[in-house]
Amino acid sequence: MTQNPTPFAAAAPAKAPAAHLGFLARNPGLRSPLGLVVPLLLLIVLISVVNPVFLDGRNLFNVFRQISIFLVLGTGMTVVMAARGIDLSVGSTVALSACVSAIVLKSGMADGLAVPLAIAAGVGVGALVGLVNGYFVTNLRVPPLIVTLGTMTAVRGAAYLVLGPNQLRNFPDAFSFIGQGRVFGLPMAGLVAIAVVLFGAYLMNRTRFGAYVLALGGNRSAAIRAGIRVGRYETLAYVFSGAAAGLAGIMLASRIDAAQAVLGATMELHAIAVVVLGGTLLFGGFATLLGTFLGAAFLGVAENGLLLMSVPFYWQQVVIGLTLVVAVALQLARFRRQGMVTE
Repeated sequence: MTQNPTPFAAAAPAKAPAAHLGFLARNPGLRSPLGLVVPLLLLIVLISVVNPVFLDGRNLFNVFRQISIFLVLGTGMTVVMAARGIDLSVGSTVALSACVSAIVLKSGMADGLAVPLAIAAGVGVGALVGLVNGYFVTNLRVPPLIVTLGTMTAVRGAAYLVLGPNQLRNFPDAFSFIGQGRVFGLPMAGLVAIAVVLFGAYLMNRTRFGAYVLALGGNRSAAIRAGIRVGRYETLAYVFSGAAAGLAGIMLASRIDAAQAVLGATMELHAIAVVVLGGTLLFGGFATLLGTFLGAAFLGVAENGLLLMSVPFYWQQVVIGLTLVVAVALQLARFRRQGMVTE
């Protein structure tokens, strides 16, 4: 099964364009995400003019570190949306993963053993949540929106059961390095996020998993007739999203050096926003990890700019919500013109 040759954009397999065509014609998946470059640059210029502090090295470092969590969550969400799904439980999974990892770190074990176990436990808990989501979606045929809306509440409750209203702090330096450390002047969290995005791009473009996820997202009935075990790959998409959310929880707890059950609130909206802004098709069959990266950068820059301009937090939430609605509207209009969406 032929796949899109670009490292970041993936679509349901199709006949390759002629070699004499231009780069964007040969790689149509790049048109959508690259369309976000100009608005992103204009936004950077606007914020820099209003408040030159934006271009300060420390501020740019903080922006990169902040969007790293959105990048990790967005990568998992991209895979799920490519399969024509949605995962509203990622914010709650961030909280549960952070709480479980913190408990392992505070268990009294030596740091050399506690830190890797805490990371494994956090990612494992996230993958387990994804497995539960995948089971209900694929085996019981419950709509993804309903399943993940239910697990969003259930997993948040589980986080409170695990840690209650308490807060755990002061983690080992090796754990804190994930969210606070620097490597060659770059935030470690950002490098982790880039690695996750690259891994996601490899999965979606170079593996059978990615091809089958796109196939079932594009036309589930045709995928079944082709002999694809759609239930398995759809479940694996949710497991990947859950594991990514678990890693994001670890990164967040490491960055703020604290864990509590309230972490991750509304992060599912951020994850969906960066994916839709980037150009991944809301109805499955097309995904772009480059777009997810640019969407996370755009949202991170916008939030940072609003903060520098002293815009109240509640107005920031209004902007994010409206951005999501407008992004979906523009995406639907674009894909209708291209004939990819008919309703």
